[in-house]
Amino acid sequence: MNRRELSQGNARSLGARTFWSASGAKRRLRKSSLKATILSLARGARALRGIPAGDLLAAWNDTLAAFLDAASPERQALDSHLLQSTGLSPAGLGRGLRTIGAGMAGEPAASELQRPLRQKRHGFSLVVLPASPPGLMLQSILPALAARAPVLFKSSRAEPHFAPAFLAALGRRLPALRDAYAAATWTGGDETVESAFHAAARVVAVYGTHETIEALQSAATRRLIAFGPKLSLGWVGRDADLARAARGMALDTALFDQRGCLSVEAVLVEPAIAPTFAAALAEALAELALDLPPGRGNAAERAGVRLAREDADLRGLPWYGDALDVGTVILDSDPRIRPSPGLRTVRIHAVEGAPTLDEWNGRLQGVAVAGHMPATVRRAFEHAGVSRLAAAGELQATDAAWRNGGIDLAAEFAGSD
Repeated sequence: MNRRELSQGNARSLGARTFWSASGAKRRLRKSSLKATILSLARGARALRGIPAGDLLAAWNDTLAAFLDAASPERQALDSHLLQSTGLSPAGLGRGLRTIGAGMAGEPAASELQRPLRQKRHGFSLVVLPASPPGLMLQSILPALAARAPVLFKSSRAEPHFAPAFLAALGRRLPALRDAYAAATWTGGDETVESAFHAAARVVAVYGTHETIEALQSAATRRLIAFGPKLSLGWVGRDADLARAARGMALDTALFDQRGCLSVEAVLVEPAIAPTFAAALAEALAELALDLPPGRGNAAERAGVRLAREDADLRGLPWYGDALDVGTVILDSDPRIRPSPGLRTVRIHAVEGAPTLDEWNGRLQGVAVAGHMPATVRRAFEHAGVSRLAAAGELQATDAAWRNGGIDLAAEFAGSD
């Protein structure tokens, strides 16, 4: 899902094996405690089934509101850790969390929690989280609550803070949840831990790199759901308001410093307006950097941006940009889509009609849309596996009804063995 999932080591002080229950308790995850942990999670299903939907919704809304409010005690205790582990700027962290969480409160959450889905058997599921974007676990904890299904969240060692803090806050508001949800972190490949959890988990859902997914495919003994690394695009029609489209596309690029699967990395534009839009997007990215400053880039990203700029110079391509981390826009004459090196770098491809996406089938996540999108173009994106189309500026503002990759996690968590 992101470039830095395996490259950061900011959680070393927590140790290779750490376990948090939703009561907020923290302890070392030892071999002797694995069985007790598994049994506790499995027993949590019984308590979950007896919680009224109204109580669950109230606890969820209250907890989520606290984590979206930068002035709340929960956020004030958490933010310094998240800023260190994610490298985001304070403004970037706050805007990102609000974007992920705002659509998962109130009526959308109520609709999800009132679905007639219930896990019928004892047991728990395992969700393997990436380092970025922070708060992504909200997209799996809400479906788990809807299905009344216990879950163990494996946090990335690069970002081990959000999941246990959120679960502890949820458990304080609704103690019946304390035995049903937990977070842990351990070094990937630790067979002592992984063999026990994978053998017991009813479902394993993993967000991660191809390498992470391949490793887990050989370890999981039951249902494995993979949310692998994907890329998102922009589309600008000839009738679009270019200034407005550029502002929206800039936001979809800059959120989470372009490290999420819904971050725009390339934009397909009608040929007649591609040069004008490229200049407008560069200006919008520069303006946005004042309100949404970039965070801490890494050496690989900086080197990648330099190479992209040098390649554009050698090929005689127009490009815009100043500081490496503020944004780079390249008007690329090659219609083939390539992943961005990061640091808010976007390639503009002039495309007439439906794009050719054969090499990207199953590897595209979303499309930010500005202007009219012909039906043939929409079908091309959908055929390539795009699971979200949204107006430019709203691509990453998903809600509780969105099904990542078309997968209904609540139904998966509830399904019988």
